Amino acid sequence: MTHRISIWQPITAVMLASLFLATSSMAQTGHVLNGVGPIDQGMSGAGMAAPQDALTALHWNPAAIVQVPGQTFDLGIQFMMPTSTITSSVQQGAFGPAFGPPMTFEGSTDSGAGPFPIPSIGYVHNPEGGRLAWGFSMYGVGGFGVDYPGSDFTTSSVNPILTPQMPQGGFGFGKMKSAFMLLQISPTIAYRLNDNVSFGFAPTLNFASLELSVFPGTSPQFIDAFGTPADPMDDLPLYPDAPATWARGYGFQAGLHVEVNEDLNLGLSYKSPQSFDDLEYEPETAGAQDYTFGMDFPMIVSGALAWTGMDDLLLALDVRYIDYASTNGFDESGFDQTMAVKGFGWDAVTVVAVGAQYNVNGTFPVRFGYAWNNNPIPDDLAFFNAPAPALVTQHISAGFSWPITEKVMFSMAGQYAPTEKVTGLWKNPMFPNGENPGTSVTNELSTLTIIGGVSVKF
Repeated sequence: MTHRISIWQPITAVMLASLFLATSSMAQTGHVLNGVGPIDQGMSGAGMAAPQDALTALHWNPAAIVQVPGQTFDLGIQFMMPTSTITSSVQQGAFGPAFGPPMTFEGSTDSGAGPFPIPSIGYVHNPEGGRLAWGFSMYGVGGFGVDYPGSDFTTSSVNPILTPQMPQGGFGFGKMKSAFMLLQISPTIAYRLNDNVSFGFAPTLNFASLELSVFPGTSPQFIDAFGTPADPMDDLPLYPDAPATWARGYGFQAGLHVEVNEDLNLGLSYKSPQSFDDLEYEPETAGAQDYTFGMDFPMIVSGALAWTGMDDLLLALDVRYIDYASTNGFDESGFDQTMAVKGFGWDAVTVVAVGAQYNVNGTFPVRFGYAWNNNPIPDDLAFFNAPAPALVTQHISAGFSWPITEKVMFSMAGQYAPTEKVTGLWKNPMFPNGENPGTSVTNELSTLTIIGGVSVKF
């Protein structure tokens, strides 16, 4: 691949290696990262209508790259530090006379996942006085992940959901590890229709990976008392693992940017659903057959306003709709006739982000932001989403930029998402309505993210 900027080739190689080797846990707005780069994240994902760097424009609205003057190259890295906990309980006899258990079990376990590096790069070429601008970006845009150690009956506190599967001597899933990551590459073009209105378009190429230690998204095998395949009518289901595998996805993004007057800008953007090939699994679980699972990336519709009516002050409002409810892999829940889980069952999400930037002494920008969204995971689906606890509903951010030279700017931001949780019953295809009375599972998640980056003007 050849680019006009010679430093892209090694940076791209390093970034791809980092993304492909990292175990992702980017549970932000559902599993969609709520911003890219230290400037965007410092305002909690607000600022699409007045982007202050290439990454913000390239990520949210291709038409907005006309607001990034000259040639700009951005390089960012963020470190996500999630804190997730799973708590479960099973009352005595909850699984019936044959399976008990003989006493009540309850326990909590913290995930050992993180911190995770998430790099990003972006470039915009916008000649002064020209009508056409173009750019290129590559970054991680979504993910989730946990790493819970298994639980057994030799300790004083047993976490039932982390005990082995029933055919293996427990009644849970055993050690629970998941890792979903998504890389998006977007060549982008924008055209000024007139002095005030611009249109932009970007085809999107995606690479996604999904790994789960146990994956109920396929039909189980059935095991008898001797650990060998047997009769589904008489024996217990054993779900296989899902070793890490990759799939490609395709889509596009289009947008409008309007300069209403010298103080007010607005932006509109549509990111299509990203349609992926099926993930193809060759499980290591003994006796398990190869299988596939389909999971796409949701449609995102964004609208934004930005006001700059006071010297050195920028105020921004962004609103987004993320359509998980119609997205393959997230739109369905429950079990099919083969006892396979049909999907995560997430709701659509509305995001409201507000941000402010003030240039101290006209030179040093400081930023603050707050974002809210509804929780995509209903309480009654807490069990299905134990490996994907994308729960957070608030983001609180702050950041700053420091000019190193006339053409080089260093930026940093921090973002905190307070703890959210969901609680529901265990799901069991052998019980009426698929719910298991006398049980519960609670997922909790909070995140702390530190982001740094450099913006270079040419």
